[in-house]
Amino acid sequence: MAGTFSEWAPYNNYVQAGMVDGAYANAGFTMLAAGPPRIANIGGASALQSAVGAGGKSGSGADNIVHPIGIVQNFNLSHTRQFSRIFEIGSERSYFIGGRTVGQLGLARIYYHGASLLRVLYAYYQDLIPPTVVPAMWPNAGAATQSNPHDVIIPPGYENIYLNLASDLFAQPIGIMMYIRDVNQDTLGAMYFEACYLPNHSWQTDSQGVLIQESVAVQFERGVPVGVSALNLIGGANAGGANIADTFLPPQG
Repeated sequence: MAGTFSEWAPYNNYVQAGMVDGAYANAGFTMLAAGPPRIANIGGASALQSAVGAGGKSGSGADNIVHPIGIVQNFNLSHTRQFSRIFEIGSERSYFIGGRTVGQLGLARIYYHGASLLRVLYAYYQDLIPPTVVPAMWPNAGAATQSNPHDVIIPPGYENIYLNLASDLFAQPIGIMMYIRDVNQDTLGAMYFEACYLPNHSWQTDSQGVLIQESVAVQFERGVPVGVSALNLIGGANAGGANIADTFLPPQG
């Protein structure tokens, strides 16, 4: 990358140097998983380190922290921040006052077999108090540390199919983790979305269709970046590539 505009050479250089050929990110190397509502519930960011294992590979901790959300076709993340623009008499200039930030997610997938989307999102959750029993889908740290966080009264569904969004189960929050690699399986970053709620769920098909589609809208309280020692893509020194160590750092804030 040119250090100054005078060094800019459009015929000879890329605008951004150091991009490793073939090392790009795509959907096939982005993992989504559901778990307990707060990172603190699972022992903090250090617990997520064992959840992905050394070198970003699935490790022993992956079986007791978060549950992968499979068959996802579409995923989107958006943030909206309000700003108030203040003018003053006697000037054409203005000031901006920052407001609140609201984030939301969207998930859409094909229902192929097994657990429905609502069931997978609440995979960690466990309520063993009758008459409505919600078993965890697998032994996990969230269920172990927050046993029976709420006595569910209205059934969300049974077995693998949860469709009743009116159930009081869905008044309880969950967490969603996004873990990103490039096609060389080097980790680029990770984010844990805390206190997720589902204001919308849809399940659709038609008489000519051969697929069942399901989707949810998700609102989250905050996104917590999970620090990793990421590849520095900027600068000629990295033109030949670099190794990544999956060193997780404590979240900020």
